[in-house]
Amino acid sequence: MSDARFLGIDFSGGAGPWRPVCSKPTVWIAALEGPRLADLRPAQKLDGDSHPFDNLVALLSEGRYRAAAIDAPFCLPEAHMPAGGHAQLLRDIAQLPAADDRPFPRGADLLAYATTHAPLASAKPTRLTERQHNATRSTLWNGSRPGAPFAAACLTLIARSQRPVWPWKDAPGMLVETFPAAQLKAWGLPHASYSDDEARPTRAKIITHLEEKQHLMIAPTDRREMLRSADALDAVLAAFGAKAAANRRLKFEKPDNWKTEGAIAIHA
Repeated sequence: MSDARFLGIDFSGGAGPWRPVCSKPTVWIAALEGPRLADLRPAQKLDGDSHPFDNLVALLSEGRYRAAAIDAPFCLPEAHMPAGGHAQLLRDIAQLPAADDRPFPRGADLLAYATTHAPLASAKPTRLTERQHNATRSTLWNGSRPGAPFAAACLTLIARSQRPVWPWKDAPGMLVETFPAAQLKAWGLPHASYSDDEARPTRAKIITHLEEKQHLMIAPTDRREMLRSADALDAVLAAFGAKAAANRRLKFEKPDNWKTEGAIAIHA
């Protein structure tokens, strides 16, 4: 484990992005080492001979990093949590069967689990930390552009990785929830429309900020990937959430109910 190594992961709850062959990867992993972007690759190019999701589990399980931040929900709204809290949630999710087309449960399975604890009070219930950062994702929305598959995949990843989970535990090799759009907003950068093909100039502005204001050294090949793919850029932005939690450089205080619902880490 290196105190200077931080990972950032741009995530997905769909089946397609995790297939061994993916023409337009959307799951990316970035590694920052000190002031340098040391590695940037899609899940399909992770080391290992297993399924990309399994290879990511193996990478995280090793714990050879100070913190790894994932752009995905780490918890459910308080009303839908089990009595045993977050640790019990992970144990329960680990027991849900994987779908036939992906190595984690479907969003419908997570929704069914959540409603055993309480009925839905609204179509898109959110956590306090999500409202704090204006996150549009809802862990229990399973309609169009659903957040439930996203949460089901991430909770499965966390459960299988067996690492400390921030903010419940602050320890070397911990996993951290982050939200790149909120990170960009905190830095005063465009945060709503930077993913389209036409938004390359916006992504270039963000990359320049990373180089000039955050003093991140970026190789030309990685710069091209970030210009081409907002998902690759989001993985790099996510790594700053890992640095924020580990180095106590949080832009915002954790919400009052963080012990129940967790928190999103945003770098100051």
